Amino acid sequence: MPLLITRTLKTAAICLLAATQVLANDWQQLIRNAPYSYSQGMTGNFQTLRRWVLFNEGYCEQPERHILFDLRGRFLAWMDNAPDPEQMQSALNSVRESLYEQQRTDRWLPGSEGVPGYPFSFSCDQPHVEIDAAIDRLNEKSVWGTWDGLTAGSQDQPVSLVETAKIVFDHRQSQLENALTELSFNLFLAQMVIESGAVKGATSRDNAIGILQLRQEALMDCAISEAFYRHRMAQVDCAFRLYVLNRRNLEPVFMSRFGHLEAHKRQRLLNLLLVQTYHSGIGNMQRLLGDGEQGNAATYFAEHHQLYSAEDILTGMLFHNIGRTPWGWESLFYLMDIQLVEQRI
Repeated sequence: MPLLITRTLKTAAICLLAATQVLANDWQQLIRNAPYSYSQGMTGNFQTLRRWVLFNEGYCEQPERHILFDLRGRFLAWMDNAPDPEQMQSALNSVRESLYEQQRTDRWLPGSEGVPGYPFSFSCDQPHVEIDAAIDRLNEKSVWGTWDGLTAGSQDQPVSLVETAKIVFDHRQSQLENALTELSFNLFLAQMVIESGAVKGATSRDNAIGILQLRQEALMDCAISEAFYRHRMAQVDCAFRLYVLNRRNLEPVFMSRFGHLEAHKRQRLLNLLLVQTYHSGIGNMQRLLGDGEQGNAATYFAEHHQLYSAEDILTGMLFHNIGRTPWGWESLFYLMDIQLVEQRI
């Protein structure tokens, strides 16, 4: 191959790579430039979209669809899936351009493999538990057992998973000087549904196991032997201890940032943060509340908290950090899904 052509091809490849990197940065820049005020009502907007996915409702009644939404989480359009990923991207980009031409959005960005376009989109067909069936499992009287001196039901008179969890939860509460609240228990149940569908034998791709999807390291830290890794009372006990540990580590930075909030809002925000910490890890959550780049949103919401609900404060903190490690859409949707199941319960 002539040297000139080789150089030309290399230059083209570099330009293509650079263009892809620009696009990759562009969608994140849209988020970075979005006013924090967009977070008002954002939780409700995203919950509408996620409700369609979780319960096969609305525009996701047919799962072979994509939905498109804007920087506020507002629904803009839906489209049927294309036969393959390449055609899917092309079709999505056509809809994006059409929305721009119709002045339903003030900009559009083409998406490609691994690079989100704008308006943003996701598939209605996403892996999720069957929520109502999982809630039925929570309430089915099929559990009995003992753990650490506690007894839940008997073989002749089994109890529900809700009752079992409450026995362990209340016992550990009574041992705390500063108890977790009933609100936390409702979120705890919702988390059980989202994590595992309330299925004892559930195992994730990352080898998290049981009804609360605990990793082996966590179970070992809770001094639970391998024979009892899936024991439902043991799982609740270990998860509760993680909640308490996370709260102990999170509370100082949380109170320094949001300690001035009205008591009920402050408690609700802390409870939601604890749920997100279970999913994302204590170090990541501390950075979200800290003084670094990831903490800019928290700084704003702490100063303007009167304008936002506790739910919108955390949604805004997560949304404005999407694209920064480790925050992605899955972190935001996890929060939405937990709250939707909390409401469903």
